[in-house]
Amino acid sequence: MNNEQEERYQKALQLMTDEKWLEASSLLEDLINEQPSDDVTKALVLALYRAKQYARAFVYFAEQAEVFTGDKGHARLAVHLLLHNQSYIAARLFITDLPLDWQDEFETLIAEAEQTAEEKFQTTIQTALRSFYHLGDCPLNEQQERLGAARQLPLKEYLTGAQFLLRDPYAHQLIKAALVDTLRQLGVDQQMALRWLDAREYTINPAKLSAIEELPVVQELHRELADRLANHNPSEYQLAGQELQMQLMLLYPLIEEKVTDPAGWVNCLIGRIRGAASEAQPAILAVQRQLGQVIDDLGEKP
Repeated sequence: MNNEQEERYQKALQLMTDEKWLEASSLLEDLINEQPSDDVTKALVLALYRAKQYARAFVYFAEQAEVFTGDKGHARLAVHLLLHNQSYIAARLFITDLPLDWQDEFETLIAEAEQTAEEKFQTTIQTALRSFYHLGDCPLNEQQERLGAARQLPLKEYLTGAQFLLRDPYAHQLIKAALVDTLRQLGVDQQMALRWLDAREYTINPAKLSAIEELPVVQELHRELADRLANHNPSEYQLAGQELQMQLMLLYPLIEEKVTDPAGWVNCLIGRIRGAASEAQPAILAVQRQLGQVIDDLGEKP
């Protein structure tokens, strides 16, 4: 910040000391638009929170949520802000990377807020849960919107809806994969049934899963693809990389089960990109054709 901006920042801090929250937030909003910084973000979110401008505070918090993880006071502010916005699942996700002793305290806060919501807003929660349940009745863009809205459900209701949707043949596989990944991050340690694209049901335990990029088979696929194309055909490498990433999203959390031969998988993928006949194993061809149809359908959406 230049001298003039620093003066305004100090004035805003003084206004906060005097509990003139709205005046302070006005100054800080101007500053953050001119010269974004972590300190201004934290001060602005606090000022808006104290002014009970929870929705506005959430917008600025969401842009830089990571800056609220460095000390317990700002982490607590973030949790309270999320709870004031009824973002129970987002609050639980926020605390997952915090120190364990902080997590214990904040999880208690979240659980208490969820219990209060279940008592006070039962009708609203049940309406939101029904919308979540029937997500599969909608086109993909609306499924994604409903999935995001479901993060305002308490954990118990979120799990109820998630377990139903993982078996719903009409919920898109990308939605199911995103659900599974959220449950993994939440550390949900229970067996669940997942109906995949092949109409078979698989048993998964989200807490036992790894993130996509942490899987050794995924790292091997990326290495294999890079070895084949990175230095020989960069444009084809980029295209194949995008296709592979979409395949992995559709395969999750069954990547290790479906991709047992990374070299053969990459051969088949390159053949698909080139529109050439592939000599890959029939099992690989069958799965990639299935994935390819879903990916092609996505490309046809307006």
